[in-house]
Amino acid sequence: MPKQINFTYDSPSSIDNAIKEMRSYQANITYKCKLLAERLANIGVEIARVNVADFDAIYSGELLSSIKAEYDGIIPDGASWMVITDCPWAFYVEFGTGIVGANSPHPDTSIANWKYDINQHGDMGWYYFKDGDWHWTKGMPSRPFMYQTGMDLRARIESVAREVFASA
Repeated sequence: MPKQINFTYDSPSSIDNAIKEMRSYQANITYKCKLLAERLANIGVEIARVNVADFDAIYSGELLSSIKAEYDGIIPDGASWMVITDCPWAFYVEFGTGIVGANSPHPDTSIANWKYDINQHGDMGWYYFKDGDWHWTKGMPSRPFMYQTGMDLRARIESVAREVFASA
């Protein structure tokens, strides 16, 4: 919401007061931008966790519990926040693997330059060793929980911004 600042052009003290009001308003807007970024990141964490569950990607709970909001520093007139996961296999869940992933790909593999490794085994799949046992797989489908989080956040930005800036 725009703020009206009144002053008398022939009064130095009136101009000084208007400048002070303008700087105060600018600082408030900058603060609100930082708050908006943080609020969106925290909402993004909630959305990402729901998406992991909705995509049925909960195995050990490691991926779910690794999703967090992280401050990425101050930028001009605001701040940068990210929704991240440091789970080592999150990429495989997000993008999928093997022939199964290639047949059910991520909506936008270009964001990570993702390629589906099907080599010569394709439908034959492969074996891997985990937890003391051998397992067979042909891969897994993409479950784009972070991509969907971005889409969901994009749809909510305006309403969250209206809340944050309502008193600006």
